[in-house]
Amino acid sequence: MAVIETPGSTRPDTDPRLRAGIGFVVVFLAGLAPTFGTYPTPTSTPAQVLAYFSGHHVVTSINELSQAVAAVGLVVFTAGLAATFGGRAAPQLVAAGTLAASALFVGAALFNVLSLPELADQPALAAAIYHLGFMIGGPGHVVALAVLIGTTAIAGRRSGRLPGWLTVAGFVIAALGLLSALNFATPMLPSALVVPFIPAGRFPGYLFLAATAVVLRRERT
Repeated sequence: MAVIETPGSTRPDTDPRLRAGIGFVVVFLAGLAPTFGTYPTPTSTPAQVLAYFSGHHVVTSINELSQAVAAVGLVVFTAGLAATFGGRAAPQLVAAGTLAASALFVGAALFNVLSLPELADQPALAAAIYHLGFMIGGPGHVVALAVLIGTTAIAGRRSGRLPGWLTVAGFVIAALGLLSALNFATPMLPSALVVPFIPAGRFPGYLFLAATAVVLRRERT
C-alpha cells in the first residue's frame, strides 16, 4: 500500500544513527584540540618525531583515543546514511564510510605505537612509523572521506533530501579531498604544495557530515 503524504505531514523518521555524525565530529575535534600547532609534520626530523611522542604521552593518548572512538562513530553514522538514502547509494556509502573509518583507526593505532619506550633509541624506525600513520590517517582517510561526501551529495540531490547549497558544498569539498591523494606523489611533489589539501578536505568535510546529519534529522515535507 502506498503511503500518501499530505501538506504539513512529516516524512518517515530518518535513521537515528545519523546522530552519530555529530558525535563523530565533536569527539575528533575535542581530541585534536590539545595537539593543535604542536604535532609533528611530514617535514619533521626523526629526532623531532620521537621527542614529541616520547614527551607528550597524555596529549597523544587523548588524541589517539578520540580518533579511535570517532572512527566507530563514523561507521555508525555511515550505516544511518545508507539506511536513510537506500537504493544504489547504500553500498557505496557503506564502503566509503568503512574505508574512511578504518584509515582513521589504523592511523591512530600507529601513532600510539610511537609512545612505546622500546622506540626511544630508534628515531629512524619511529619516523617511518609516523609517516606510515600520517599517510593512512591523513590522505588515505581524506580520500575515502571525499568519496563518502561526494556520494552523499549525489544521493541528497537526487532524492531532494538535502538543500542545493549543501550538495554543491559537498561536491567542492569532495574535490578538495580527492586532491589530497597528491600526497602519495611525494617527494616528487613538495609537501608544502600538497599537504594543505588534507585539512582542506578533512575539516570542511566533517562540517558537511554534521550539517547533513542535522538536515536529515530535521527535514519536513
